Amino acid sequence: MFSRFNGALAVAIEAERDITDIDVWDPAVNSWLREAERNWDVVFDLRRALREAAVTQAGDAALLAMVRIADAVMGSENVIDFGTADNRLRAATFFRQRLGRGCVPHHVSHMLDQCHARLSTVIRMELYQPVCDLDDLHDGLQYAWPEAC
Repeated sequence: MFSRFNGALAVAIEAERDITDIDVWDPAVNSWLREAERNWDVVFDLRRALREAAVTQAGDAALLAMVRIADAVMGSENVIDFGTADNRLRAATFFRQRLGRGCVPHHVSHMLDQCHARLSTVIRMELYQPVCDLDDLHDGLQYAWPEAC
């Protein structure tokens, strides 16, 4: 099921790229917008199914950890949540590069690498950029992390 999630994520990213910089009020692009929305719905449904799946094989725990990172990336609603999701994605990079490649079977490692690359793309998409509310930022964070606002 994780490979289906990876595939759905790739399709949703591509659909989102197709509608970048278009006039959303143009009736000619309504079908593209609906298709992009359906693609993200598939991603969300697969994420939910993966979270509820039982751990039955050695690599399942690592795959479920990546699903939890996907939850954090796609569920961030403010700058603090977004920063936490970004940190978790970066920590997964460190873990995968330094410690984790030999811990799981090769095919699982490959799926994790694919998912990580796709989540790295998602976190940079305008769709998932948080709305900046200065009340959410800790003192000085808006100066230390100016691109957040």
